Amino acid sequence: MGCVIRWKLKAALLALMFGATGFAWAEEWMDATPLSAAQLADSSGRQGIPMQLQLNDNQQNANVSDNRLSGNVVTGNNSISDNAFGNMSGVATVIQNSGNQVVIQDSTQINILINH
Repeated sequence: MGCVIRWKLKAALLALMFGATGFAWAEEWMDATPLSAAQLADSSGRQGIPMQLQLNDNQQNANVSDNRLSGNVVTGNNSISDNAFGNMSGVATVIQNSGNQVVIQDSTQINILINH
């Protein structure tokens, strides 16, 4: 029951947000002036930016059961070289696992605030 109520609250909140502000299409931003490095530095960590409503939800569920290892079980090594991220751009996710019978769940949420 809690999930249903939570879902309804989220839906109502999103309806209020989009109903009040409307949608902004990508074409509307084509003529926008980029911020300078100084302006970006001034807003680092949301300094000087009024509080905005942010709603994130992430639910993961995993189960490992009834697995058996026997005999000489060998696992691998994890290593990342010195320059592994040297030419990286954007957002990267790195997951490493050196064990057996492991569930790995990953989630990335990126929040972008654009004041129009």
